Amino acid sequence: MILSLWVLLLTVCLWAQPSSTNKTEKAAIRRAKNLIVSSFDRSLPNVSLEFFLKNEGEGAQIKWEVNDCGEQNGSLATNDRRDPPMCVEAEFEAKNRTAVTVLVSVGTFKGGPSGVPALLRVTITDLSGISRPVRHLGDLPMELQRPAPRLPRDVPDPVGALSSVPNHGRIGPSAV
Repeated sequence: MILSLWVLLLTVCLWAQPSSTNKTEKAAIRRAKNLIVSSFDRSLPNVSLEFFLKNEGEGAQIKWEVNDCGEQNGSLATNDRRDPPMCVEAEFEAKNRTAVTVLVSVGTFKGGPSGVPALLRVTITDLSGISRPVRHLGDLPMELQRPAPRLPRDVPDPVGALSSVPNHGRIGPSAV
């Protein structure tokens, strides 16, 4: 009987914990979506971050995610004693198949969404996987219109490199 009660209590505690975490994450994402972009860059209008990103992404689906701003070091003993920052990351794929990531600090994990939010990073990743930072959120529209860098199509083999053309048993310069 006591064992059954203990298992029931443990199950309820484990079930209740994710819902509070889930509520905190939902509140953090809601806060990030509603941030006014002109608070990050005065050249931008007084619209929400969600509206701004949907507009710049031309209606692309935005993935919102809560994370620790990349600060966890993997040491549980150290991480348990401090309150890591809480960030919301918004990510979408633009029409030109360029990935855009925006990272905003919205509070801490123990304190929840609180304090003054800060724009930490805006990154564009092109089709080749090369990421480049965007200095100001107001530069994002221009950066999304920038054509992708062209890569050389046929790069000559360096001097002394082995040729991939088989020589069929011939030796000498005529073999290539």
